[in-house]
Amino acid sequence: MFTLIVYNILLLIFSPFVALYLFWRLVIIGKSRDGILERLGFVPARKCAGSEPRIWLHAVSVGESVAARPVWEEMLEVLPGWRLYHSTMTDTAQVQAAKAVGTRGEMLYFPFDFFPCVWLALSRVRPSLIVLVETEMWPNFLAVAHLLGIKVMMVNGRISDRSLRGSTHLGPLYRWMTTNIDRYCMQSPGDAERIIAIGAAPDRVTVTGNTKFDQIMAPVSLGEQVKLRGKLGLTRDEPLLLAGSTHEGEEDIVLRAFRQVKTADPRVRLIIAPRNINRAQEVEDLVSAHGFPVARRTRMATIPPPPDAVIILDTIGELARAYALCTVAFVGGSLIPIGGHNVLEPLAMGKPVVFGPCMSNFRDIAVIVNEAGIGMTIHDAAELAARWLELLNDPQRRRTIADTAAVIFTEHRGASTRSAHAAALLVGSPVQEL
Repeated sequence: MFTLIVYNILLLIFSPFVALYLFWRLVIIGKSRDGILERLGFVPARKCAGSEPRIWLHAVSVGESVAARPVWEEMLEVLPGWRLYHSTMTDTAQVQAAKAVGTRGEMLYFPFDFFPCVWLALSRVRPSLIVLVETEMWPNFLAVAHLLGIKVMMVNGRISDRSLRGSTHLGPLYRWMTTNIDRYCMQSPGDAERIIAIGAAPDRVTVTGNTKFDQIMAPVSLGEQVKLRGKLGLTRDEPLLLAGSTHEGEEDIVLRAFRQVKTADPRVRLIIAPRNINRAQEVEDLVSAHGFPVARRTRMATIPPPPDAVIILDTIGELARAYALCTVAFVGGSLIPIGGHNVLEPLAMGKPVVFGPCMSNFRDIAVIVNEAGIGMTIHDAAELAARWLELLNDPQRRRTIADTAAVIFTEHRGASTRSAHAAALLVGSPVQEL
């Protein structure tokens, strides 16, 4: 309790600066306006009506929401009659998650971690179970949940190098937070060891695997691929490279590698999908600076793309389908210290994937796909170009990778089911542990 008091005193001291920051986001740049009342704890009464038992699942952004979908779907299977409340922090995650949730639950914006905001939100929703996805631990949220007698579990849990370093500086706070979580379903033995090192009781920790292997990627039919290629101005016989979820600093490396590939095979085309679509103009300017013709996906309906253009995929929710079109993929956030993004998306479409060495957020998946030979780590533009050319010129290897990827997915599925059964046991449902 002393740790919680200190945390809230510090929040109070810094609250004027927080208020100024919120004013800047809301008024000056226009962000975080959607859901501001929910962020303050004022969940609308219409969302809270009814008396059914409730699961509050929190996934901070799009990636975590996608990984969480098979978890909450399994939970609703083993806990029939329960209602889902799915919270996120970002607007794009709200849109994506709302499509999946539909009428099976309610969407919420996660409250600011101030005691009154959290107390108000949890008192209104009245969940019986809180499910935190991956690394989401907030002191006041956990404290209020504990005070209200709400069971809390972490699913698809992982502890990044950054979180582990943070725990050394904020040891008492991390140790206190871990006591307020009743069950940890971790991605790997390494993550289990790290959460125990931070302060979790070993008897509360279980290794369930990574739920990203349970994501069901809807196949993109040949007809859909032809239609999408037409919309993107691509012909059927053009080899296609796709650089997905790129960040500042990575597009330049991708474009330098692409120039080497293009010199070897002039037919090759490139799509760049920046992680933040608000960077689309910046990426467009960079492509032009490299001397390539460029086209934006959002403008293609009115402005026909120039021949041989590098395409910037500045849309939400289209990347997974675009992976089905490509010959070889690169997944970003991995050549700079971001921690990587989900390399399983192109592999689920049977596509070879290349990524950089900075994969701390997907450490175990990177090891699995590297060892299986279906993914490759590169370090610079020269290596990226070399791997792209190797794979472009070896269709048999690409077919082998697609077959092996299907086997790897089958071998590693089941984390969502194991997590759902752990949740049922936590709330006293008569479901047998796997």
